[in-house]
Amino acid sequence: MLNFLRSNSPVYYFVLSGTLIPLFIFNHYYSNTESELIWPILNLIKTNKIALYLIYSCIIFITSLRINLIINKSVFFEKSNYSSGILYLFFMGLSGMVHLAILPAIGNLFVVFSLENFFKIFRNKPCKIEIFNASCFLILSCFFYAYNIFLFPILWLVLYFIRPFNWREYVMPIIALIFISVYLLPFGYFNKSLNNWSTIWWNYSKINNLNNFIEWGFLFFSICLGLLIGLSTLIFTFIKSNNRYKKIAWVILSLFFLCLIQLILSKLYLNIQYPLLFTLLLPLSILLANSILNSKYSWLVGSYLVILVIVKLIISFVL
Repeated sequence: MLNFLRSNSPVYYFVLSGTLIPLFIFNHYYSNTESELIWPILNLIKTNKIALYLIYSCIIFITSLRINLIINKSVFFEKSNYSSGILYLFFMGLSGMVHLAILPAIGNLFVVFSLENFFKIFRNKPCKIEIFNASCFLILSCFFYAYNIFLFPILWLVLYFIRPFNWREYVMPIIALIFISVYLLPFGYFNKSLNNWSTIWWNYSKINNLNNFIEWGFLFFSICLGLLIGLSTLIFTFIKSNNRYKKIAWVILSLFFLCLIQLILSKLYLNIQYPLLFTLLLPLSILLANSILNSKYSWLVGSYLVILVIVKLIISFVL
């Protein structure tokens, strides 16, 4: 089932991305009336909704393409493939919240840039530049998606799992924060726009046009099942893999569990009214792609994706 996801031909990727993105945009545009949707980003960017759809499409396509490039350069997969990027596009479209997901999608792109620097870290050479760059990208992702602040511990987790202790490397995230603040705070003070941006984006979480019980039930089901499938394969490949593979696996797992913490805390303590799974889709896509390529039961992933589509259609058009 869905064997084309195993292919290393870029043709499948470009055909599928060129099909999925317009399909999800079309569904979002015609299944929601203007009175039902609130576009908070219009308070930040004065443009029309067609332009926002184009921006969203470009951002998620570039992000998925970048995921493919950095994964294929690593040793996480034995051969090049495009399943991680395709799954990311699929999950972003399945979330069906274009009006709320534009800024998180930009934040995801910066998280991917951080992952790219993490994958460049090796045990036997200094990595202060890589950690500094990853820290800057992660901070910028927080600027677009405030809740990515919960992901900040990954900077030290990656060092813990990959590198021997070097205190200079552990302070690089703090230096990166100071570096960006030197440019950002004066701009916000004189322009007065930084505070408005932060206030409006933090208030994104107050928007509620979803059926909470059903949407959160669907979210819980999706995450648990995807986690079970993805981790079962990762454990199997982890045991028989080399050290470099294990280091990259720890990076992906660290991101995944920090995203889970982000999701849980935002619901329990910040009272978020819609599912914040945007960043979680990055590691989940990579883990499921690993299951497609390395599991003896890859049909489980295909069945999982089909079930998600069916349940989503029932929630959207029946309930």
